[in-house]
Amino acid sequence: MISKYKIMRGMLKRKFARDIAFSFCKKINSKQYRKFISKKNNEIRTSLFATNQNAIENAVNEVNQHGATLGLQLPKHIVDYVYSYALKNPVFADREADKGFYIHQLSKAKEVLKKDILLAQYFNILEDDTIRSIAEDPYLQLTAAEYLKTEPKLMGANLWWTFPSTPSNEDRDRHAHVYHYDLDDIKFIKFFIYITDVDIQSGPHIFVKGSNRNIRYKNSIVKSIRFSDKDILDWYGSENIITVTGPAGSTLIEDTITIHKGSTPISKPRLLLQFEFGINQYPEVSCECAKELQKFII
Repeated sequence: MISKYKIMRGMLKRKFARDIAFSFCKKINSKQYRKFISKKNNEIRTSLFATNQNAIENAVNEVNQHGATLGLQLPKHIVDYVYSYALKNPVFADREADKGFYIHQLSKAKEVLKKDILLAQYFNILEDDTIRSIAEDPYLQLTAAEYLKTEPKLMGANLWWTFPSTPSNEDRDRHAHVYHYDLDDIKFIKFFIYITDVDIQSGPHIFVKGSNRNIRYKNSIVKSIRFSDKDILDWYGSENIITVTGPAGSTLIEDTITIHKGSTPISKPRLLLQFEFGINQYPEVSCECAKELQKFII
């Protein structure tokens, strides 16, 4: 049976189809949207982020115009907590539930798998109260609501390491270290939070400014497509290729219909926390995994 997620992706490959669907959703969700905005505006003083309505409006305008923008800083004590969580909980190589290990076992895990590990992810992180409190923060939720024009639904929460490695072409493609865009819902928005300091040597996120609106590529109805570095340079110019660096706690707000990619760390690993909000929810992007399916390689 074809899932709702696959049907959505098949129907909304074209921008005009997404625009029509979004216009319809805005109309039917307008009452719900206004009620949610009113409620969250009353909670804004409780935010972990030092924020105000102007910061939210500016962020939404930037994402609409350019596809992404820098957000506000997550406080250091929360960043430190998430980093500590990552040290104490099992992580899973290649996002596969049968490849669990603890981060201090990374070298041994590579020996067992007989390969470099480019990426390893945590599952079910919303079970942690502190991480869930970030997802429920009024700054994130108000920004998402203003962008989506409805009460946002938390589609998924993701925490993952990207390691210095020499990945295969298969792993680079699998873990999105080539230019691509996501199609996760009619409209959706992500908050990327660096939990480690990220410089040019440690795997910064890269996005193509304006590619959310200015579509210069031929789409594919039947499959996800990847773009070469040369294609992106030719289509959009070097001035629109934005490499996002910053200290731990830095936030990037992005609608990843915008063309983007991860980059492979050279000298230092990167730990990144992500929350995704949309109009709908789909199990395929939830980053949840039943405990009984999780297995350890060490």
